[in-house]
Amino acid sequence: MAKKIVLLLTIIVVCSCSNADDNLKEKTIEVKSISEFTSVEPGIQSTDFVFPTTHTFQKIIEAGDPLTAGGTLPPRNDFTGYVPINGSSTKGYLSINSETSPGGVTILDIDFDPESKLWRVNTSEAVDFSDVGGTKNNCSGTVTPWNTIISCEERVQVIDDNNDGYNDFGWAVEIDPATKKVIDKRWALGNFAHENVTIHSNLRTVYEGADSNPGYLYKFVADNERDLSSGKLFVYVGSKEGSGNWMLLNNATIEERNTTLEQSEMAGATIFGGIEDVEIGPDGMVYFAVKAEDRVYRFKDSDPITGLDLTMETFVGAMKYSIVHEGQETEVSWGTGNDNLAFDGEGNLWVLQDGSENYIWVVEKGHTQTQPNVKLFGIAPLGSEPTGITFTPDYKYLFMSIQGPDAANNSTEQIDAAGNGIEFDNHTSLVISRRENLGNE
Repeated sequence: MAKKIVLLLTIIVVCSCSNADDNLKEKTIEVKSISEFTSVEPGIQSTDFVFPTTHTFQKIIEAGDPLTAGGTLPPRNDFTGYVPINGSSTKGYLSINSETSPGGVTILDIDFDPESKLWRVNTSEAVDFSDVGGTKNNCSGTVTPWNTIISCEERVQVIDDNNDGYNDFGWAVEIDPATKKVIDKRWALGNFAHENVTIHSNLRTVYEGADSNPGYLYKFVADNERDLSSGKLFVYVGSKEGSGNWMLLNNATIEERNTTLEQSEMAGATIFGGIEDVEIGPDGMVYFAVKAEDRVYRFKDSDPITGLDLTMETFVGAMKYSIVHEGQETEVSWGTGNDNLAFDGEGNLWVLQDGSENYIWVVEKGHTQTQPNVKLFGIAPLGSEPTGITFTPDYKYLFMSIQGPDAANNSTEQIDAAGNGIEFDNHTSLVISRRENLGNE
């Protein structure tokens, strides 16, 4: 079991004491992290969203809801990226991908009301992709260190309807959430079924994977900081449980950028069964989920910019874990469909699962396959998968989506932090926190 993690906040309290030295007394309040919970009982999906009683959720928006700038939110909510304004954990942009064809991204301006302890949607607007030939199957993505959004197209289509020379789809797309405008499709990151990207703190190195079978692992090193328009693209060649190296691909011309997958095959790149999210951990290692191999790998790059060597291992998955829930203990298979990943403030890895029972796993800091430390946070409603996880900078609030729930889930409802009855029968984006941080009960 993980150690209990608390923050001790010191508050000065004035009391009516005769001795002036006693007028100030200290009182400590225990503030618990979002990762402190007892696992839910493992089981199959139901009409409800299952999560710990210590936590609550608030619905932010669902498919079909009207947008303030016109139109409605498209279905198949996926990546739910919180972009802080000036580093704020209570005021930002929420970018929501729609994994549809044609695809879409919707940007919400949101803030947190300290009185009601609820999030408010102030404006909402769909991004216009017409200048870059449209978009399709916007799956996961990332919030860049310079506070733009990368939305990833999980579909390659070898057509060129806008006559710019590039394949129309299969790219990472950079968006400015403040203006709701597309910056550009990031052609230099390669053409393949993108799930997401993750960007190193050096502001140049990007790690990404192809969500296909065969799928490949890539490293991109930008020529300049904060600029993903040009750079070197490498593909991984080597062992999945041991050493390997990065092999440079041709990536300067339109034709070279259109043929990333073909070049990877010719280079003898290591084949993975569909790479989903890739994230950089607080330990500096790179973690990536492979859905058809039922596991999350991790590796240490010898140097993010100049290094060509790395060492890889399985971090979690492909075995059973002992889950302790309400005084009981159950052996649970990790299962298929490792998908979205995110690290919280304590260094725990959250894994959203598209497959098996569509669990939300938390792999606690210090976990190894020989000394496992795994908890079960939640189970998505019947028919759905949990998608698109991001945190606020203070890690008190978790944003995510519920994609593809059964229409029959309207037979039950759950009360959210705003007091509204929520039926999980539609694609929904929400925020989760501990009960003391969200809503007034």
